[in-house]
Formats: sequence, structure tokens, C-alpha cells
Amino acid sequence: MDKIRISNMERTDTVVMPRVKTITVGAKEESRRAVMVSGKVVKDVLGHRTTIAASWDWIPADAVAALSSLLRKNSFLWVEYPSPEGLAAGSFEVSYPSMSVFSYKNGEAVWHDVKLDMTAQEVT
Repeated sequence: MDKIRISNMERTDTVVMPRVKTITVGAKEESRRAVMVSGKVVKDVLGHRTTIAASWDWIPADAVAALSSLLRKNSFLWVEYPSPEGLAAGSFEVSYPSMSVFSYKNGEAVWHDVKLDMTAQEVT
């Protein structure tokens, strides 16, 4: 799978993004730090939160509009994405896409250099 599917949590409204140009799947540590009276720093690791950074050469303008509509209606979205283990999915906070140039490609309205960041809702 080289496409990312973004849906509402009920999976009744879905946007299938075009073939991804680059995708970075990583994680950020969720932890609490405290400084003891002695000056020693202690850290309680709660887990890791999956992060995804994806970019596309171009995306049709109607897909960007559908994604923006999903983002306005939902705090968290269900995302299916390619990962090192194969297809993965989960509940993610999705940023609004950043885009650089609007143009027409073969008569279709498209946005170029689209970037999207996603952060998992749950800690694993």
C-alpha cells in the first residue's frame, strides 16, 4: 500500500490520498520528568506516540477540500498508512495540510508540494 486513507472515526466518510511521495513513520516519547531534592533527574516513561509525516508532489484540489472538511468536523481521525510492519491503522490528530502552489494538471485543479503531519491519539 502506498496510499494513506483518512476517515472519520465511524469510517463513514473517507478520503483516499494519492500515492505518497515520502512518508516518515516514527515515534515520540511521552514521559514525565522530575528533579529530586538531591538534584537527580528522574523520568517516568509512559510510552511512545506514533508520528507520521507525509508529502505528495500533488493532490487534487477536491481531495484537499474533502480532507479539510473532515478536519473541521473531527478532532481525531482514523488513518490507515504504510509502516515498516506493513499496513497499520489508528486514531490520529491530523494537521491541516500545507501546500505551496495551485495549478492545473491535465485540466484538473491540483495543489503541489503538499505536506501533512499526524500524531497518534494513544500512547503505546
